Amino acid sequence: MIGEQLRAQKNRLEADLRKALFGRRIFSPLRNAYQFVFNRDKLSNRRQMRKLYSSYIRRGDLVFDVGANAGIYTEIFLELGARVVAVEPNPHCCRVIERLAQNRNVKIESCAVGRATGKILLQLSDNTQLSTVNQEWLKSLKRSPLHAGANWLGEIEVELTTLDRLAEKYGTPSFIKIDVEGFDDQVLRGMSFMPDALTFEFNRLLPDIAMRCVRMRKLSSNYEFNYLRESKKHASLEWLGAEALAANIETLVGDEQSGDIIARRIARR
Repeated sequence: MIGEQLRAQKNRLEADLRKALFGRRIFSPLRNAYQFVFNRDKLSNRRQMRKLYSSYIRRGDLVFDVGANAGIYTEIFLELGARVVAVEPNPHCCRVIERLAQNRNVKIESCAVGRATGKILLQLSDNTQLSTVNQEWLKSLKRSPLHAGANWLGEIEVELTTLDRLAEKYGTPSFIKIDVEGFDDQVLRGMSFMPDALTFEFNRLLPDIAMRCVRMRKLSSNYEFNYLRESKKHASLEWLGAEALAANIETLVGDEQSGDIIARRIARR
């Protein structure tokens, strides 16, 4: 009981630190010092994230963070020296990312991404990581014991754009991170270009969404795949073709509820 109370106090203190200083240049060194003393697991996870994505992102690269939420990945990409376009439809999350944009190389697009432009309804949760524009995903979340405690706050209408439109505005990205709660396949249907690498979510709630992404002709013909565990490590020693990944996905995922599939473009001779 005492251990749980101490952990809760540490988490509150870290959350207060983030709320007060996030976006300021002093924030990162202070957080690293705090986590070194009180939360080395989180510090280790951030270091592993930087190590992983440094294999795909070089200084000066353009990165699209689609479904940026509160900017955790955006911050990692910025630390690697990337130019980042953070795309997020939730106004609350955008206000958090705006603090990063004050003195960092990040542009914010307050919209959702899909196969066409227009408007779409965003279902809001008090857990911003669950908010979604996919009604099928929403129904699955509400049936899931894992998310039984989530509170749903209603819906708002948001702008909808495409990856192609974003590329027209900012340039073609070398890397795209997609985490949009069940809308990943629709995001990819609005992309006609081919980045060097990209990630999208695999989730046991609706695993067919990720498999539809893998089997899209533009991906299956031009990319090879791996699975990223929650530890941010590749699950397979070898990169796999689309059908091989689909055939082995259960083994690669193991006991995890979700993770990311990473696709890297095949070098043509």
